[in-house]
Amino acid sequence: MRRILLSMLLMLLVVSCSYADVIELPPPNKTGGMPLYEAETLRHSTREFADVEITSQDLSDLLYVTAGVNRDSGLRVYPVARGVHDISVYVFDKNGVYKFDALKHSLELITGGDYRQATSKPAYAGKAAITFVYVQDLKKWEGEGAPEDRIEKWGFAHTGAMLQNAYLFAASKGWNAVVRGTFEEARIRRILKLNRKQNITLVHSIGPRP
Repeated sequence: MRRILLSMLLMLLVVSCSYADVIELPPPNKTGGMPLYEAETLRHSTREFADVEITSQDLSDLLYVTAGVNRDSGLRVYPVARGVHDISVYVFDKNGVYKFDALKHSLELITGGDYRQATSKPAYAGKAAITFVYVQDLKKWEGEGAPEDRIEKWGFAHTGAMLQNAYLFAASKGWNAVVRGTFEEARIRRILKLNRKQNITLVHSIGPRP
């Protein structure tokens, strides 16, 4: 009897841990906000951030406009070559590192802890509420017959479309944002447990102003 109870307890612990590793985001807002022309006018790069957290609703909205699904077919808010969604968004915040699941609009925990500073040496990297790391997965192109010399270029094009959406969201919220092409690649790869087919394209810090 004791063995049965112990087995049941272990099963409950495993189940609870698996649920804790997935964070369901609140439904994103899809109406309202600042007019596009105003957001375009305010969009800029700034390396100054307040070391504060943002709400789960703001994070949900930010992820939606950056990489969310806007059609029943599973297509996204940004354009992609040949319909291949090869870019994943990883989220670094004060509490942990997560991978965004656009189809489920949820976050999968990669590791707990504050690793924001690990993305870049400048001090501001450790203060921005959110840092997105964009990762291209070359496996997504297997069997597509795409020219190899274009796949990497398309990955950067996809990343550019996504981060511009994020920039406009930041501008509409009165936040700051800055994209970086230089970053602590080896450290980030270890944290995210990336394989040889996964390459970091760009890193993007976003958050309220100081």
